[in-house]
Amino acid sequence: MLGKLKMNGEVVVVTGGGAGIGKSTAMAVAELGAVAVICGRTEATLKEAAEDICGRGFKCKYFVADVSKEADVQALAKFVSGKWDAVKAIVNNAGNNYSAMLHELPTDKWNELLATNLNSVYFMCREFIPLLLKTKGPSIVNIASTFGVIGNPRMPVYCATKGAVVNLTRQLAIDYGSQGLRVNSVCPGSTLSPRYKGYMDKGLVNLDAVKERIMLRRPAECDEIGDVAAFLVSDAASFMTGATVVVDGGQTIH
Repeated sequence: MLGKLKMNGEVVVVTGGGAGIGKSTAMAVAELGAVAVICGRTEATLKEAAEDICGRGFKCKYFVADVSKEADVQALAKFVSGKWDAVKAIVNNAGNNYSAMLHELPTDKWNELLATNLNSVYFMCREFIPLLLKTKGPSIVNIASTFGVIGNPRMPVYCATKGAVVNLTRQLAIDYGSQGLRVNSVCPGSTLSPRYKGYMDKGLVNLDAVKERIMLRRPAECDEIGDVAAFLVSDAASFMTGATVVVDGGQTIH
């Protein structure tokens, strides 16, 4: 199995790769031998993440792109295809949240999160599937959420978009399975990402209440999600496709 985990210089593109789950995923695939290509909107964050990964003896490149924008994703694909002939995997991790009751939710916020959480997956898959199909054992991993399989108060657009990502994953697995392309989704529960810690600092998250809903009585660390995504990318998960992998410490089992 250890041999199947190794990636031997193959390219893995991670969106939202500058911090949190995205950075942890990039670190994990790079440790397994991939060239991690991380993208995001903030160059300083990407540069710092890439330097951290490379400083540990692994390989990482970065590209500034807002994957909610079609032209940016096309530019990213052009950058990647200009340097490498094929791509082993893409991990669609970029996402955002907004809290409001539906009747108070502004249209611009609905559209903004629709673009960030769902359109980005569409753009990335459309542009990169031709490059993925050029390699052996290609994979797409879409980072969704437990709120893509259950509801949560005051998160109508987040729940809607993450649920859409889960089912788009299944649909793509059907269309491209015969060509050897595996497509899976990961549904993290509460995870101590910089964004989540920001919610805690602002008093928007009651950590004690969160822990009560989790059987392991703690939120996840980012690398606990990134490691699962890296496994799904690798050939060790060669017979997994269309799966919805819930990584939530037992949040949704009761």
